[in-house]
Amino acid sequence: MMTIPLAIDTDVEQAEGQAESILELPLVRDDMRLVLFHVFRADDEGADARKLNSVAAALERLEAAGFDVEVEQSSGDAVQEILDEAARVDADVVSLAGRKRSPTGKALFGSVSQDVVLKSDQPVLYETTDD
Repeated sequence: MMTIPLAIDTDVEQAEGQAESILELPLVRDDMRLVLFHVFRADDEGADARKLNSVAAALERLEAAGFDVEVEQSSGDAVQEILDEAARVDADVVSLAGRKRSPTGKALFGSVSQDVVLKSDQPVLYETTDD
């Protein structure tokens, strides 16, 4: 069984792009484990990733295409939490999304996606959107 966690941010367009990138791959749906994973900035007992529009949009697209999809969440440092989730689910590939940014923008603001790509033990499927 192949396992792909999709690190879903709050951006609906990015989440839809991630779902579409999965749908474009030649995957056997019955042999797939997809995990939508959102990292909240703060630990809030009432937080529910399923209530985020981005997670709901990706979940709807993937389920409509016949995938069984899990939704998981965490809070804390996004990079570390994504890497930990990938290890926890024994990921074969990690799916990320981000915006196209200039090198200066990356240097000034950092990039969760960039850090995950550089630190991940698994291959990373990276979907970009324009600002």
